[in-house]
Order: sequence, then C-alpha cells, then structure tokens
Amino acid sequence: MRHAGNTSKGLTLLELMISMAVGLIVLEAAGMLFQKAVNMNWVTSQRAELQSDFRGASNLLERDISMAGSGSLGQQGLAAGSVSLPVSGTPPVYPCSSANCNYVNGLPIAYPSQAGAYYLYSVIPGPSLGIAVNGQVSDTLTLSYTDANLALNCYTVSYVSTTSLLFTLPAVLPQTCILPNGVVTPQALNDPVVGLLIGDMIMISTTSGPAAMGVVTATPAASTCGGQPCYTVLFSGGDPGHINQPAVATGTIKSLSGATLTSAARLVVVSYYLDISPVDGVTPRLMRIQNGKNPTPVAENCSYLKFTFDVDNGGVYFASQSTLPAGTTPSMITKVNIAHMVMRSQMHGQGGYQGLDLQTSVTPRNLTFGQEYPISGSSY
Repeated sequence: MRHAGNTSKGLTLLELMISMAVGLIVLEAAGMLFQKAVNMNWVTSQRAELQSDFRGASNLLERDISMAGSGSLGQQGLAAGSVSLPVSGTPPVYPCSSANCNYVNGLPIAYPSQAGAYYLYSVIPGPSLGIAVNGQVSDTLTLSYTDANLALNCYTVSYVSTTSLLFTLPAVLPQTCILPNGVVTPQALNDPVVGLLIGDMIMISTTSGPAAMGVVTATPAASTCGGQPCYTVLFSGGDPGHINQPAVATGTIKSLSGATLTSAARLVVVSYYLDISPVDGVTPRLMRIQNGKNPTPVAENCSYLKFTFDVDNGGVYFASQSTLPAGTTPSMITKVNIAHMVMRSQMHGQGGYQGLDLQTSVTPRNLTFGQEYPISGSSY
C-alpha cells in the first residue's frame, strides 16, 4: 500500500526577499501618506489661524480709519481739521500712553506743523516713520474721532485756571446732549469704566469753534455746584505728549480764559505701527495705541505696513499719494488706501511659507463729503 507524500512547499529565499521588499514599499508609502496628512492638517490649521488673525487685524484697522473724523469737530465740519496746538515751547508729540511716547523706533513723533503751529488732524500720515523689517521701512498711521461712549457734551464747561476746568451737569440738559445707546442719564465723569481717565484727550470748543486741547492728568474730583453734580478736571503740565503747556496762550487751556465755552468732547486718538516682539526679539507685530493707554499687540508676524492717500486741494485731486503733495495738509485727505498690510505665518521656526497682503481703500467718516458740500458761508 502506497501513501501520498506531503506536497506543500515553503517560500524560497528569493520569494521571501521579494515579499519583504514589497511589504517595506507598502509600509513606506503608508508612512508617507500619514506624514502628508499630518502636514496638511498642520498647514490647514495654521492657515485658518493666519486668516483669523489677518481678518481681525484688518477689521480693526479699517474700522478706525472709517471712524476718523466722526463728530464734526473741526473746520467746516471736518473733525479735528485744524485745532491749533502750542506755537512755542516743547513741540507736542505722539503716540502716547500715560507714561511716555517713545513707542516708534524708540522716539516720539511730532504732530504736523504749519507756520510754527502744531495741529491734530483726523488722519495723520506717517510715511516711512516705522521700523524696517527685512529691509523694508514701514509707515505709521494716526487717526482721531469723537468718543461716543461718554456723554461729555451733556455737561457745561467753565474755565477755572490754566490747568483746570469745571464740568457741571445742568438740571436741564442742553440740546447738544446726545446720550449713548442704552444710557438714560449722563455718566459721572469719575466713573471707573467710561469716565475720564488719565491720558484722555479732551477738545474744548468756544462760540468760535474748537479752541483748545488738553490731556487729563488726574481722576476728576466730584463735588456739587448749585445742587448739581460737577467735576473738576485737571490738565497739569508735564504730560508725556506735551499737550498741556500752561504757559502757552494758544491752543491750550490757558487760551480759554475769558472765552465763552460751549462744549467739550473726548477724542479717541489711535496710532498703528510695527514693532518687534520682546518675547523673541525677532517677530514683527502690528501695534495699536490709544492715547492714555499702553500699546496693544493687534497681530503677530505682520511684516509690512504701507499707506497712500487721496487728497483734494480745492478741486485739484491727487490719488494714491504716499506723502502729501506740496501745499496740502492732512485735512484735505479724502481716502486712506491700505497699500500693504502683510502678514506671514511661521512653521517649525521657519517664516514665510504662506502669507496674506491686504490692499484696500477706506473713506474716513466725515472727510470725503466735507470737501464737496459747503457748511457755512455758501448757499446750496
């Protein structure tokens, strides 16, 4: 009787080596696909973060530009169009907190001047005044508008001294009193949230228009005047921006002596500029400073900031000017063009693998049409 032999065979050495090679190829391909998926997820998350930061920074910048001039505080309805500041003494400077003004390249910036006088405008260009990043010099931009969160226009104002004014809430509110939304009673000027704070810039108007600027140097002192709430507000000399100069009789609190004061308004004066993060001493970032407050980072990895301006000089129109043409002033600016606001992301310590560049135009609130429609001295 014959038995069938075992006919099964094992893998030969060659077959085993081929199988291992194929397996390694498959594993390597799977590893590469996994690594690509991880990298793609990283890039996607970083791109989303970059876009979110970029959107937040651009929205804030565009909002402040669009608000510039709101409040109709300046000549012919242009907010802060031509408010004379001290013509002698120490030049007034910006951007300032309550401590100092040396935030751009370690130095303050003087306000624009004409014929020896300094002026605060709704839009103040700062061409090539910022830091250089990768060899490219950045710009600065300063904007001012009325703060609508404090009903300062509901108070009457009276002159006390070269360094103080008295604000009184009358029993019958004036017609100029405009309360913020949701507010039924004018806020106390020493309110810790919305009241006057050290470093706030106040514009005081007389019967002939805006006449003086002052920077608050102490928390308002509350008292009662004729049964009505009143507050003494100090504008002592020595403020970092040199706005308060008690010895100067032009554009200061001293100039209000003997004048009929009509109203006051708190201004929001904002500056945008680039600096280098103190964390690593390398990363550029976009900064925003509002007078009286410390600078606040808006977005990191902002590597370039450039502006141009459209200017209307009595019918002679200049478009996209990086510096103002001869014979023009910032009060003639009708449009701010964000030529470049560049943000670049970083990956594993290496910068520039992707970036975004904002290029757009924004019309300040009260500037464009003020050039086209007469406010006084003319008929429609």
